[in-house]
Amino acid sequence: MDYLKSISRVVLGKDIPSFPYNIGEKVDSFEGASIWSLHNGTKKEDGTSVSVFTFDCNKQRDRLPLAKNAFKKFRTIRHPDLLKYLDGVETETYIYIVTEYVSPLKDQLKLHEDNNLKLWGLYKVGSALKFLNNDCSIIHGNVRISSIFTNKAGEWKLAGFELLSSIKEENPVIYTYGGLVVESAKYASPEVSKNSWNVLKDQEVWVTDSWNYGTLIYEVYNGEFTSAKQLDNVESIPQAICDQYRQLVSTNPKLRLSASSFIEDGLKPGGFFQNDLVQVNLFLENMNIKEAKEKEIFFKKLNNCIGNFPEEICKYKILPELINALEYGSGGAKVLPPIIKIGNSLSSTEYEQIIVAAIVKTFAVPDRTIRLSLLENLGSFIDKLSDKIVNDQIFQHVVTGFTDTAPIIRENTVKSILLLAPKLSDRTLNNELLKYIAKLQMDDEPGIRTNTTICLGKISKHLNDSTKKRVLASAFSRSLRDPFPHARVAGLMAFSATSDYYDATECATKILPCVSLVMIDKEKSVRIQAFKTADTFIKRLEKLVESMPDTAIPDPNSTENSSSLGVASNVAGAAASVAESWAGWAVTSITKKVI
Repeated sequence: MDYLKSISRVVLGKDIPSFPYNIGEKVDSFEGASIWSLHNGTKKEDGTSVSVFTFDCNKQRDRLPLAKNAFKKFRTIRHPDLLKYLDGVETETYIYIVTEYVSPLKDQLKLHEDNNLKLWGLYKVGSALKFLNNDCSIIHGNVRISSIFTNKAGEWKLAGFELLSSIKEENPVIYTYGGLVVESAKYASPEVSKNSWNVLKDQEVWVTDSWNYGTLIYEVYNGEFTSAKQLDNVESIPQAICDQYRQLVSTNPKLRLSASSFIEDGLKPGGFFQNDLVQVNLFLENMNIKEAKEKEIFFKKLNNCIGNFPEEICKYKILPELINALEYGSGGAKVLPPIIKIGNSLSSTEYEQIIVAAIVKTFAVPDRTIRLSLLENLGSFIDKLSDKIVNDQIFQHVVTGFTDTAPIIRENTVKSILLLAPKLSDRTLNNELLKYIAKLQMDDEPGIRTNTTICLGKISKHLNDSTKKRVLASAFSRSLRDPFPHARVAGLMAFSATSDYYDATECATKILPCVSLVMIDKEKSVRIQAFKTADTFIKRLEKLVESMPDTAIPDPNSTENSSSLGVASNVAGAAASVAESWAGWAVTSITKKVI
């Protein structure tokens, strides 16, 4: 009791003993719409955002039974479409209810005109009413815009539990205090307006909630609702739901449609809930019971339509479901493309915390289809991965693909190196990676051997000078002896692409002799490329020898070398004479034969 008294003396906004939340600024747009005031708050332990509903017991003592009932129902009833309760405290002065972080629905409706998002919201509220009315025999009694809130994903959450009553209770609050809620007369169903809240004892449990569900539909599409006379105006309400809407707001409670029936009608083939946004969210919520073929079709469709969805619902609703499906295997390989597409709208911090963390975990999964999808989509997220993550957490899993028994995994692993190489450390790139490349040049699959040569040629610019000198010429020379023609062409092209890395000696003694051998290759494509490559290296050599001296013979003016120079001159002269004589003899011989 002393504890409660100490709390009762605390002023709103100050720290409350043992209350693990900070109460922040009031949400002004909600003020006056309910018996509650809504505040933004944070959890003291980790700063997590929350919402705090506060009730001043002294200022609204006549409505205290409503606040007490709401607090009790928040703590005892759970459903995904009801506002999620986290914590709360009741004192002699205040009642605090802490929930997931939300905003009033009124604020979202001002920002978004997306009809599909509105339909998804109506589905969620209808689903909550179906649970309360049909499964729990509970009357909500306070369904309206001010009782609905939106979370970060933009999903609608039903609250406003002031009148929430089970018809099995001894004294349901709604019968006694129904008239105390804010603007109760405006939202009261016709039978209640004509009589009292006690009339509901003789009606179906869902009767008054269905009426309010209909007025909610009117509010969502028309703005503020002031009286029942407006409900006949259906001009702004989507044509697809007009028939059901009219049944919801029927003045005869016996003809009124239940929220459950409204949901069922909307989900029928061709129904108003058969739009991409609703169907995607429903599939994700039930993905664990879907067949593999259904998932494959779904993810392909999702990747094509996800760009049309509101950003908030993609980031905070669809993305978490996809990440979960990726990490635990229920989504398969097809789940990755839509994850990457949504990830492009995230901030750098969000991307690292959500997408990168999931990708790192997924690279460790041995499933080949998932690994293949990661490799095929690497280009769309490689720029978001830090060098440290690539070297320390991803590369160790990628290299297992070099020795995989499935050729397609080996081939795509080779291709992935083109993207990973710029981020690899010097040691990893110039030692560990090249060991795998050397083995892959002898792979059983000719296509993999070819791509390995191409890969080495393209990543050569990232290698250090000593590695280039030690590895490139011998690797590309080996490919010229490959029995697969395309591998020989790849080797020739790789030589051409890396020609600047070789000195004159290597060009003349190692590379050109190898290239000359394939100038007479049986395959024309190889011969053509061989001549092109030879021409590249000849031009390279011409450029390199420009800086060479005209002769290696010492200066004749040097006294020291005069003797040897004389001999050299005589030899040179003799050689020139012989050459001239030989050439003349050859021409003469030919001339004689012609004559």
